[in-house]
Amino acid sequence: MGIRERLSGNEAAATAMRQINPDVVAAFPITPSTEIPQYFSTFVSNGTVDTEFVAVESEHSAMSACIGAQAAGGRAMTATSANGLSLMWEMLYIASSLRLPIVMSLVNRAVSRSTKYT
Repeated sequence: MGIRERLSGNEAAATAMRQINPDVVAAFPITPSTEIPQYFSTFVSNGTVDTEFVAVESEHSAMSACIGAQAAGGRAMTATSANGLSLMWEMLYIASSLRLPIVMSLVNRAVSRSTKYT
C-alpha cells in the first residue's frame, strides 16, 4: 500500500483517536462529524484498538455514556457537530461540574434555526 498524500479532517480525527486508544467511545451519527465514528469503528472491528464502542440513540446519550465511563475511571471520547452539541448541552454542565476530562471532537457547522416571516 502506498503512502497517502492527505487525510480528510474527519479521518485525521479518527486516526488521532486510534493513537489515543480510549477505553470508551460513545457516538451518534450527526453530519458533518458522522465519518469520525465510522472510521474509528473500523479500528475497533479490526482489533487495532482495544476500545468499547457504544452506538447510542442520541447526542444526549453519547455524553451520558462518556460521563459514566469517565466517572468509572476510563478514558472516554465522542464526536459531534454544532447541532449535536446543542442537543447534549444539558449533560455538558454535569461533565464539567464533575471535572471529567472527556475528549470531544467538534466538527462545526452553522446551528440551524427557524426564521418566522410575517
